[in-house]
Amino acid sequence: MTALEISGRTYSELPIPDDYQLVYDRIVTRDGEKIHLRRYQPADLKEEALERERVVVLCRDDGYVLTYNALIHPGTGKLPSEKEAWAKAERVWQEVDPKYRERLERMETSRQERSYVNAAGKTITVPIIWAKYADLQSEGNYCWVGLGANNEVLEFERDSYWDYDAARQKSEMWNYDDWILARRGDGPQLDPPRALA
Repeated sequence: MTALEISGRTYSELPIPDDYQLVYDRIVTRDGEKIHLRRYQPADLKEEALERERVVVLCRDDGYVLTYNALIHPGTGKLPSEKEAWAKAERVWQEVDPKYRERLERMETSRQERSYVNAAGKTITVPIIWAKYADLQSEGNYCWVGLGANNEVLEFERDSYWDYDAARQKSEMWNYDDWILARRGDGPQLDPPRALA
């Protein structure tokens, strides 16, 4: 695994598999801001392959990471305990942005599932533990670190806003392939709590 590097910033806690390559770096809009959508895939997947193995990163020009999502292998081993999950999440924050961490309050841990389709066409389910935070300075902003087997970092997200009236996420979900498919009209609209595409 190689540390993620963007605009001179290195994030060892947010790795890219050695056999992955950058497929594209596109400009998209999230919460009214122009940001980069960077997609990494295995070397044999040279074109965009939605719902396959990937690492997706949303970031600003200066390397400020908004999201990191890694669906790279099924993972073997145990999921972290609550104590282990919080400890790892704190290490991630200290590397990525310790100043930003100061404005967050721990909320809860919860179990989530993600999935991707492997080369054989089989759906692989990846369980994760979410360590979720609330932003004390910006109402409706929630942040989290998602951890897989052996406490491996599979997700990092911040500046993710909630629409209380609609009871669903407000921020565009460019880091999720099913949202992209819905946005393009190639898949169904997502149910709450996920953002409208």
